[in-house]
Amino acid sequence: MKSKRSEFFDNAIVSGPGQKEFEEKIYAEAQAKRWPRVAEGEGKFEGQVAIVTGAAGGQGEMEAKMIAQQGAKVYMADIEEEGLKRVEAAINADGGEAVAFPMDVADEDAWRAFVKKVLDESGRLDVLVNNAGMCQNGTVLTETRESLNRIMDVDCWGVFNGMHYCAPAIIESGGGTIVNTCSYQGTHFGPGSFIGYAMAKAAVMGMTRAAATDLGAYGIRVNAVNPGLVLSGMTLPRGQNRKGLVEASSMKRYALPEEIASVVVFLASDDSSFINGEFIAADGGATTYLHLATADER
Repeated sequence: MKSKRSEFFDNAIVSGPGQKEFEEKIYAEAQAKRWPRVAEGEGKFEGQVAIVTGAAGGQGEMEAKMIAQQGAKVYMADIEEEGLKRVEAAINADGGEAVAFPMDVADEDAWRAFVKKVLDESGRLDVLVNNAGMCQNGTVLTETRESLNRIMDVDCWGVFNGMHYCAPAIIESGGGTIVNTCSYQGTHFGPGSFIGYAMAKAAVMGMTRAAATDLGAYGIRVNAVNPGLVLSGMTLPRGQNRKGLVEASSMKRYALPEEIASVVVFLASDDSSFINGEFIAADGGATTYLHLATADER
C-alpha cells in the first residue's frame, strides 16, 4: 500500500524538470515543521503532558477526562479543591493519569509553582487548556471598576497567566497547543448582559489571536472554543430558569459539557494541525439565530 506521501506526489502536476523533486522538498520541510509527535493508531495525546484549568467540574472536568482517555498525563488546576480531588481520583481509577493542583489562576506565584511541579515530575508540557472562569451579573450602570476586578483577574488575567508561564515550557518540549475558553458573549450581547464577563471574554479573543501570531513560529498553535450556554453549576443557579438564554439557541437546549470538551480535544490535538488563531463556536447556533433574550428572560 502506498503512503500518503507517495500518493501525493503520484498525483502532483509536474510542470517541468525538477518540479517533482522541488515539491518533495517543500513537502518534507512542511512535514518537519508540523507539531504532531503521536504515532498513528495511538491515543491523540499518547506520551504527552497537559494542563487543564477549571477542572473541578462541568466542562473542565470533561476536558481533563477526555484528554486523559487519549493518553495524556493531565495536571489539573482549580480553586475548588474538593471537586478537583474527586476528578483526580476518577481519572486515576479509570486507568488514566491525573494530578490535582489546587490554585487560583489569578495568582502568578501559583502558576510558577504549578509549571515547576509539572516540569519537575514529567519533564515536559505539550498542551494547555485555559478553562477556568467565573461569571457575575451586572451592567454598565451597576458595575464599577472595583467590582469588576475579580472577574477580570480570573477570566482575563488568568488566561494570560496560563499562556505566559506555560508557553516557554511548551516551546522547550518541541511545540504544542493552547486552547482558550471564550464565549459567544465576547461578541454578541443582549439586554442585561453580564458586562464584566463580556469584557473578559472579548479580551481573551484578542489574546488568542495575538498569542497565535506570537507563538506560531515556535510550534505552538493557539485557538479557542466559544461555547454557548453549557449545563453546569455556574449556569444553573443563576436565576434557575434560563429559558431566555436557552431560547437564544436555534437548538433550544443547553450544551452538555462533553459537547464542548470534544471541540477542545479537536483543537488541542493533531486533528487540527493547520488551525491557528481561530475560534470554534459551539453555541447551538446562538450567534446565527439572532434571538436576543430580554433582561427578564435572562
